[in-house]
Amino acid sequence: MNAALAGTMERARSTFSTISLGQKVVIGLLVLGLLLGGFFFFRWITAPTQAPLFSNLASTDASAIVDELNAAGVAYELTDGGQTIMVAKDQVYDLRLTMSGQGLPAGQDTGYALLDEQGITTSEFQQQVTYQRALEGELSKTLEALDGVNSAVVHVALPEDEVFVTDQADPTASVLLDLAAGTTLSGEQIQAVTNLVSSSIQGMEPGQVTVTDAAGQVLAAPGSGITRRRR
Repeated sequence: MNAALAGTMERARSTFSTISLGQKVVIGLLVLGLLLGGFFFFRWITAPTQAPLFSNLASTDASAIVDELNAAGVAYELTDGGQTIMVAKDQVYDLRLTMSGQGLPAGQDTGYALLDEQGITTSEFQQQVTYQRALEGELSKTLEALDGVNSAVVHVALPEDEVFVTDQADPTASVLLDLAAGTTLSGEQIQAVTNLVSSSIQGMEPGQVTVTDAAGQVLAAPGSGITRRRR
């Protein structure tokens, strides 16, 4: 087999030596192009899928979140003129909780790009319903990334916009957490929950979020402060 391989290599060298310089350059460029194409294709198929961490960010919030990501060594990408921060899809929920624990984003209406696939013919009512359901689902998934949380259910009550009403009702949200046995949520963790929910909804303050566990224990409620719960 070694003799056959040596013979093949010798014939290849002999053939290569007989072609012109221009042909050699063309062959070299083709080989280089194939190598580069293979490299970039490998990079593309092995790159992690990205998803929006936050969108519609104010410049101050985007800057603060980027600083936190840089400090943590997390790879990210800015899109939409710096208003959207993209990170690896498998890091989204953990990072949202981490940022919420830092009080970020401080602004509101920082959606998760939930309506990108809706058609332009979708009615305003359908958009509102779809947005609310998708937002509740995204918030629930994010909270389930919290250590010790088996599952989470989020319900959001958004008031209808009334043009001629001066006393507009405030949006509210309720969070039901199913905690693992022996789990204790600290005051900081509960605050992260209320910050996460309220910062995702325009006009909502953390104090308008009610958090309870599956045993009916109120962990956070408007005007009642924050408690801890062990199961």
